[in-house]
Amino acid sequence: MTGVRAGALGMALAVAASGVQAHGFGQRFDLPLPLWLWIGGAAATIVITFVLVALFARETALARRPWQFDLLAVDAVRIAAHPFAVALRIATALLFVLALAAGFFGTQDAYANLIVVAVWVIWWVGVAFVCALVGDLWDVVDPLRAIYLAGARVIGRAMDTNRVSLKRAHPVRWSAWPGVLLFFAFAWAELIWPSKDVPRALAGAVLGYAVLAWLGMFMFGVETWRRHGDAFAIAFRVLARFAPLDLRSASPGSPHRIVLRPYGGGLLDGAPVAWSLVVFVLLMLATVTFDGFHQTPAMQQIETAAQTSRAVAVVLYDLSQWGIDETMAVHSATLLAFPLAFVAAFAATCAATVALAARADRLQPASARIDAVGLREAAGWFVMTLVPIAVAYHLAHYASLLLTAGQFIVPLASDPFGFGWDLFGTRSRAVDLGVIDPYVAWYGSVALIVFGHVVAVLAAHAAALRLFGSRRSALVSQLPMTALMVAYTTLSLWILAQPIVG
Repeated sequence: MTGVRAGALGMALAVAASGVQAHGFGQRFDLPLPLWLWIGGAAATIVITFVLVALFARETALARRPWQFDLLAVDAVRIAAHPFAVALRIATALLFVLALAAGFFGTQDAYANLIVVAVWVIWWVGVAFVCALVGDLWDVVDPLRAIYLAGARVIGRAMDTNRVSLKRAHPVRWSAWPGVLLFFAFAWAELIWPSKDVPRALAGAVLGYAVLAWLGMFMFGVETWRRHGDAFAIAFRVLARFAPLDLRSASPGSPHRIVLRPYGGGLLDGAPVAWSLVVFVLLMLATVTFDGFHQTPAMQQIETAAQTSRAVAVVLYDLSQWGIDETMAVHSATLLAFPLAFVAAFAATCAATVALAARADRLQPASARIDAVGLREAAGWFVMTLVPIAVAYHLAHYASLLLTAGQFIVPLASDPFGFGWDLFGTRSRAVDLGVIDPYVAWYGSVALIVFGHVVAVLAAHAAALRLFGSRRSALVSQLPMTALMVAYTTLSLWILAQPIVG
């Protein structure tokens, strides 16, 4: 997701003007070397990693579970953990209420209203960074859960009951599909919705999502809804699979948890995930990619082609009669096409992986052969090996936004409503929009993208060893997955290098 995502922020338009972009650098920036050299080097790095794993990686080292250390066994951590978590929870809930109040009642200038930077920078960027690099902080501080449980306890005392929800059985066929649909709606709002930087409209959308979440918690139970329907609880939990801390708040039947592990140690925890979660992870990657793509000349060419196609132009005209902007319709259709293409490519890659592993297995002695592995099982394992790529892209596309637009939180802390207050003496604090040099941003983005793919290659090989058993089957099976990662790296670096036109 791009630093200019600041289509979500009026202030990010200023970031764009500075010439520092997360997925491109405007027309004034020249790459230090030709693009084909960057793409070739990145692709070669991934291929070399695969070859080195094939030649030198020890099978037992990759297949075994990573080490873990329970930090709650340390007295100081155990004593401080609960009060610290409660303090964070209260502070986050208060910030949530303050941001909503600012959105509804404060100035409607995106530069001067807390909710815009709070939602698009501090929450979606900052919390995601913490979840990916430290642990699932959102599971600890989630204000929607905290406010719901506090309200349920107050109502419960008044009605003399301890029940906090109806606890209806969540339909098995739903799985995490509600979360998938809600995350797609969020991606559309973030990337296409014209009012995303209008404080009152944004506050209404946030409150609407909160009410929907509270209804889900009331119907199915707090943790059931967060596991299946809360798009952001799911998204942050996915990113936290890469983090070195396994953080969990206490819930009925599950104690709180603070476990230290190596980076990437949670990628292959548990069983293969359901197909809905496979689609969710791919949707996260697809929307990141679309985020970079939709402000490039290639997107303009798609718009032009749609306008010049008679059949498409007729459909767009009909939609315009219903008040749907033609450009918005084209961008919405393209946004939908990205996850569909990602799911199709990943499914085809997993099918090829399974087929090659089965073929290699048939060459093994009969006693060494394994049971057949299905496409869904393979997809459920391998999709989590893409999480390092999701983390890398989140960092690469969002770092400039966090470091530039994130500075607005300093003056907004003194004047969250835009009323001219100066509570902490920081209202006039200047914001340095040129804090990142384009060359630094480019080198950093390339390094992150390549690093994410390299870690994904290692994780995928470990998953293949667990899934297919033998070293031969695992190596052969990873040829399609490595090819997919090379293709994705090529696409991503090409998008990163495109000029910004929106």
